[in-house]
Amino acid sequence: MDEKELYTALIAKLSKDFSLEGSSLPVAANLALIKEFLVKRINELMSRDYERFLNSLYRIDVSESKVQEILHSKDKTTVTEKLADLIIERQMLRLRTQFLYKQGKL
Repeated sequence: MDEKELYTALIAKLSKDFSLEGSSLPVAANLALIKEFLVKRINELMSRDYERFLNSLYRIDVSESKVQEILHSKDKTTVTEKLADLIIERQMLRLRTQFLYKQGKL
């Protein structure tokens, strides 16, 4: 799986997990743009529907201890960036695992 395929799959997965319309996510295979968009979406969800945000994290299967560590950190300015990194990291791991499984390497 090349980088472009991976980012395309990541965008599709994030769109599904956060109930987003595909057209609202960046279409470029650019991790910085994807992260920037995700940071905005996390801010929106945290301020408007915190419960839904937590449910999304649960569905994605992000480490609860890492989320708690980020949410309770002293530096509140980077919370959404760190959460976005955590979500992207988890989704990339899932995508790579699915790819390897499809190829019969797992």
